Amino acid sequence: MDLFALLKKHWGYSQFRAKQESIVREILSGRDVAVVMPTGGGKSLCYQLPAVAMQRTCVVVSPLIALMQDQAAQLQQAGIPAAFLNSSLNPAEQREIMRSAQANAFRLLYLSPERLVRADVLDWLKRIPLGFFSIDEAHCISEWGHEFRPEYRQLRALREWFPETPIAAFTASATQAVRHDIVAQLRLRDPAKFVMSFHRPNLRYVVRECGPREQDRLLFSAVDYYSEGNVIIYAPTVRGVDETTALLSHKGFPVVAYHGQMPNALRQKNQEAWMSGEKRILVGTIAFGLGINKPDVRAVLHLSLPKSLEQYYQEAGRAGRDGLQADCALLWQKRDAGLLAHFIQQLQDAAERERSWQRYHVMRRFVEGDACRHRQICLHFGETPKWDRCDACDRCGVSLEWLSEAAQTPATRAARKAPPELHPIDPKMRDALREWRRKLAKEIGMPPYVILHDSTLDAICRRAPRSIAELCEVSGIGEKKAERFGEAILKIVARVRD
Repeated sequence: MDLFALLKKHWGYSQFRAKQESIVREILSGRDVAVVMPTGGGKSLCYQLPAVAMQRTCVVVSPLIALMQDQAAQLQQAGIPAAFLNSSLNPAEQREIMRSAQANAFRLLYLSPERLVRADVLDWLKRIPLGFFSIDEAHCISEWGHEFRPEYRQLRALREWFPETPIAAFTASATQAVRHDIVAQLRLRDPAKFVMSFHRPNLRYVVRECGPREQDRLLFSAVDYYSEGNVIIYAPTVRGVDETTALLSHKGFPVVAYHGQMPNALRQKNQEAWMSGEKRILVGTIAFGLGINKPDVRAVLHLSLPKSLEQYYQEAGRAGRDGLQADCALLWQKRDAGLLAHFIQQLQDAAERERSWQRYHVMRRFVEGDACRHRQICLHFGETPKWDRCDACDRCGVSLEWLSEAAQTPATRAARKAPPELHPIDPKMRDALREWRRKLAKEIGMPPYVILHDSTLDAICRRAPRSIAELCEVSGIGEKKAERFGEAILKIVARVRD
């Protein structure tokens, strides 16, 4: 089976990333698989490609409606039949998808854990030509994980109902205890285990304890500094999100808010404004981020102490997914620790309270200890690096320009350099392609990155292709995308170039 031909045809890539091919082949061999692959490692391809190759249905368990919809839309754009079943569909639409699934019409079918474990749904799945189950965000199954969801525990039923169907579990952030729990809870049989490195060398981690009135000044300095890139700011509460958004908006920064108490339509509108580049700064609670696949985030700023190192690693890891340098700054205050301790004391379940205290102490050691931050993260997840210094954190001598007083002067700001480019990008061409993508996304009602990633637009600008054949050589342009968008892209490139 030519996996490389499928990879090029549907995803537009000519080679796999680390471990992807091995994971795909293990799934195709019919073996259970447990994969820990940090954010940006390309885990979704690991279950999407085998589903296409085996011509059977992969049922993907996913915790978020928006994530299901985005992934199904991306797959459809790549010429892969995919669907989701959730409460956003009316009963007639749900019945049609169920009927089509029985006729083997889909390669991937996305369901929530709550829906999947219903007896009527399990019974219906028996009538579908199943290839395997893929459990996304698998750390949610473990009480030792920082995002435990009780409904995930019921996924143990899959092994009873489908003893012969392989199960593949994927997560981006799981400690050794959580990894063991995932295998036990899902009853995986002698699974092929893949644990990628947790070291993200392109990220610079910097932690700063702030005085009561210092945070706002540093925040303004930061968002001013990252004037060319996209920024995520995590605030601890809904009120904090609203206040920070109002503060930045008043100063003229292009900013939107995102939290769980917003009406769905407004939350979606704000997310799309940020994803499309219309607004480059997003202020959110921890409700924002799961499944967000924006490669060019140049900075993630935390305005309070996260509840756990896993949560921090996951959220900070949304920076720099394009492989270029990005910054993760944690600006915390002593009162954050008091607030976390207060909430832990309120927990009724003794075991959960104990686990929360453990997470709290790990987080305090991370921000207050002297050890290299990259090394602390690796050790926490059970990886022992052969190095002691990363040269990419404040404990190893890195200082972010905007955190020093000199960064406040116009001369310093003018002198700073953006991340280096392999080849120069024509800004007019990039702007024209982004505008075309934005209009098209609005027209067809999906996020712009589903059409083409920013990194793909940049690659087009670098190559400036003159034909469909040349366009197909650009990483991220598969046959289906070239067929669908090729002529429009070539016209824009020709207009700007000539």
